Amino acid sequence: MNVLLCATCGTRLTEPVRQLDELPEYPGWDGLPGPDGRRHGPPSVPRGRYVVDPHPFGAPFEPVGPDEEYDGIVPGGMWMSDERGFLVSAGPRGTYVLHPDDVVDIAPHGDTHRLIGCCGPDGRAGVNHVCACGAEVAIVAADCTSGYETRLVPDAVRLEAVA
Repeated sequence: MNVLLCATCGTRLTEPVRQLDELPEYPGWDGLPGPDGRRHGPPSVPRGRYVVDPHPFGAPFEPVGPDEEYDGIVPGGMWMSDERGFLVSAGPRGTYVLHPDDVVDIAPHGDTHRLIGCCGPDGRAGVNHVCACGAEVAIVAADCTSGYETRLVPDAVRLEAVA
């Protein structure tokens, strides 16, 4: 079992969790409110578990390279488009993906633009939650158009084994 701590102040940011080898297959979503009454997709990982995602996630987004073939499939599923064409995530790699209920002591970012989404933050605007010390530590995705997960940013946290 492990816990993740804020790299800046050492505050514990998670309950004890056990690592999975890979991200589980996304279970799909029926669009109905969950047991908590909120509209968000199903959790990306089960309670008490985490996975390290090697793919980039969230902002910034960059155009698909001119020599790259884009087939509409992006590892991690995060893409956008604008006047430059299709954009893919160039956000942090190696994020720790957790069930939101396993994360403690984080608060929404003061920049409310980072919290944009329909039914909750969608995670596309980059780091959107902070530790009590103010360090930017997490990307929360809890929108009806996204997975339901909290991603701790690898440069902002440290992993510690617990008995």
